[in-house]
Amino acid sequence: MDCVSPILDIFTRLWDCSAAKSSYIRHLEDNLKSLSEKKSQIEDLNEDIKRRVETEEQQQQRKRKKVVEGWLNAVESEIKEVDGILQKGCQEIEKKCLGGCCTRNCYASYKIGKTVTEEISKVTLLRLEGQDFESVYFTYKLPRPPVDGMATEKTVGADSKLDEVWGCIEDQSEQTIGLYGMGGVGKITLLKKPNNKFLDVNHCFDLVIFVAVSKEGNLEKIQEVIRKKLDISDYIWNMKGEYDRAVEILISLRRKKFVLLLDDVWERLDLSKTGVSLSDCQNGSKIVFTTRSEECLSPEAALDLFRYKVGEDVFNSHPEIPTLVQAVVGECKGLPLALIAIARAMSSRRSPREWQYAIDELRTNPSRFAGMGNLVFPILRFSYDSLTDDSLKTCFLYCSLFPEEINIRKGELIDLWIGEGFLSDFRSITTAWNQGEYIIGSLKIACLLKTGEYSENFVKMHDIVRDMALWLASNESKILVQRSSDCTNKSADSWREAFRLSLWGSSIESLPETPSCPHLQTLLVRFTVLETFPHRFFESMGALKVLDLSYNLDLTQLPAGIGALINLRYLNLSNTSVEELPSEIIEIMYLKNLKILLLNGMRHLHLIPARVFSSLLSLKVFSLFSTELIELHCTPPNDATILDELECLGNQIYEISFTLGSASALFKINFSWKLCSRIKRLTIMHNLDSHSIDLRNMRHLETLNIVECSLERVDPTFNGWTNFHNLHHLSIRACPVIRDLTWIREAPNLQFLSLVNCQALSEIIESAGSSEVAESHNYFAYLMVIDLDSLPSLKRICHGTMPFPSLQNVSVTNCPNLRELPFNFDSAKNSLVSIRGSAEWWEQLQWEDEATKHVFAAKFREL
Repeated sequence: MDCVSPILDIFTRLWDCSAAKSSYIRHLEDNLKSLSEKKSQIEDLNEDIKRRVETEEQQQQRKRKKVVEGWLNAVESEIKEVDGILQKGCQEIEKKCLGGCCTRNCYASYKIGKTVTEEISKVTLLRLEGQDFESVYFTYKLPRPPVDGMATEKTVGADSKLDEVWGCIEDQSEQTIGLYGMGGVGKITLLKKPNNKFLDVNHCFDLVIFVAVSKEGNLEKIQEVIRKKLDISDYIWNMKGEYDRAVEILISLRRKKFVLLLDDVWERLDLSKTGVSLSDCQNGSKIVFTTRSEECLSPEAALDLFRYKVGEDVFNSHPEIPTLVQAVVGECKGLPLALIAIARAMSSRRSPREWQYAIDELRTNPSRFAGMGNLVFPILRFSYDSLTDDSLKTCFLYCSLFPEEINIRKGELIDLWIGEGFLSDFRSITTAWNQGEYIIGSLKIACLLKTGEYSENFVKMHDIVRDMALWLASNESKILVQRSSDCTNKSADSWREAFRLSLWGSSIESLPETPSCPHLQTLLVRFTVLETFPHRFFESMGALKVLDLSYNLDLTQLPAGIGALINLRYLNLSNTSVEELPSEIIEIMYLKNLKILLLNGMRHLHLIPARVFSSLLSLKVFSLFSTELIELHCTPPNDATILDELECLGNQIYEISFTLGSASALFKINFSWKLCSRIKRLTIMHNLDSHSIDLRNMRHLETLNIVECSLERVDPTFNGWTNFHNLHHLSIRACPVIRDLTWIREAPNLQFLSLVNCQALSEIIESAGSSEVAESHNYFAYLMVIDLDSLPSLKRICHGTMPFPSLQNVSVTNCPNLRELPFNFDSAKNSLVSIRGSAEWWEQLQWEDEATKHVFAAKFREL
């Protein structure tokens, strides 16, 4: 027995060892299946995490964490390793003999079996690691860059001034630098150019902050810009009061050498209240500001500026003039704009009597603008007085109802002018619109309006020109623009004589109960936090023609008193939270003069009483239209019934913008020539059970949005003749079965094209015909914007290349199979601003030649 026991022990150990190794062989097939399943699981997890990482990185200033980057790389490497092992394992199984029951090479099977088991463990561990950080951010927020680039216009003859400003910034002895001059002479350019120069040169500053101050001089606004630049979090900021916020900024700035650029300072600012300490300029920090404000120049500096502008020869032309000059400068109160303007006006005056007369005028006719308006603005008034038509002057003054620096949509402005009766009567809506465009063009030529920042569809009024317009309007048209913080019962006394009133701003939380406004014809109330109006608010506004309550997002109720506004011609409730239209406000005996009714973006509106719109016998323009994503999930109430009522108005209605959300409404509009011929903007949405949409009679259609529909095609032609010559804007979103959009060749004036989440779309214009045909037709001569997103099947825009002479911006996101763009060397040669997309997508693009690739590479911007 003593001999047997050791032998049995050895035999047992050998058996255990061989059994463990043989399990690798016996379970090879099962383990391969398990490894394949785990590979699929980690591939899915890898795709999910990669997608979330890419989504987070698309947010501004975010970068993936190193641990996430390492995990993604490890998974990709492991997947490749597993693919090779699976292939070897399958080959080993195929080599088995005796019907697959016995291996030919035990060692080879053992080796691959062991490797498979080890890879199962690796894949399992990687999957667990990925699941562990799945609930947190995969990226971190990068610190903001020290300098933000700004768009600037080309400067002519300003290089010396720019060099002077930059020289002051580099001069260690200069701490605070002021740029003063009349509005529109280029002060902001002298601020933006140095800002951008910091991007191109080596400098010793940690931070460059640009703040547009504006007339209000809002310290909270200045603080907000500075704290965002300093990356002070919302949580910390919202927990602090006014004093503590200033301390937070002060502490952050003390650790940095900064340049603070303040544009358009109107009055003295106590920057210490924002947390900016002038003592910090001792470390080389700079404050640079532009101004035309009073009190910004000391009496000595004001006199120096005036002497420079009036000229030393005039200043010394008579012994009495220096004393008289000091009196004039004193009346200007240090305001650079007034000093410059008056100095120029007096630059050829050498008689003491002329100077004494100027002093008398300044003292007896003070301006309502900082004491100088009636002498400063007449210089700017020259362009206004040169307008040859009273309607041009009226329309110009009307623009002053909008806040400074705001971009005004041209269509919105023209609708208001039509509602006011400024334009030709409604012989034709096209005539009125053409006249509105002509007036805007005339005001641009006169330098009283300029093109907005977004596109040609917007206009903007320079802030000093707006001040001049308000100065004129306060006397001529009695226009009153109420500051948001001054809307009280006492301030409402000034409304009594007003003809036009603009209340604009988030500080307006309440309104006077019954203001007396017997002459009021126009009331604009926008961007307030009002939830409703006082019950008797409109009681004494019987002369009101235009009522604009749009963009009051908290407004949920309308007072019935609106129905008593018998002279109302224009009513805009767009982008409010109003839930229902009270039947008593839209009765034939009341709003019988209403011509324009705008109800756009009212996503909470769920109740519209019957016969509301058919009772508006003077209605010419009607809009119940949705564009934003959040609005597109709200089906319009009673859309087919509304169309029936609009059809009953017959030929009197000229223009309709509408959102279709039901099959009955689509059927109605398809078979009503009256409705089709009057549609200007149309949104079709929500899984309408139709394979095609018939738009053949919509000859005035300018904007078309198609959302979440199962249609396969759009029919734009009738007997070979197209009605799409007016289509400018096309957006198609979440239409899974549409395969091509060849029909947009029939929209020669298309300017904006957006295609999102259309899985089956493989080609925008199908390849029926040669590339030479596409080039010769130049289908997209006016197209400015192409936006393509989540189009997995899209392979090309069209066959061949085209000129695209107007194209400005191209954006491509999640279109992995789009590997060519219809561009040659000369395409979009003088118009293209940018092509945006992922670096991976850009690298896979195929080009006509290397020269073309090189040209467009300069326009590429990674998303």
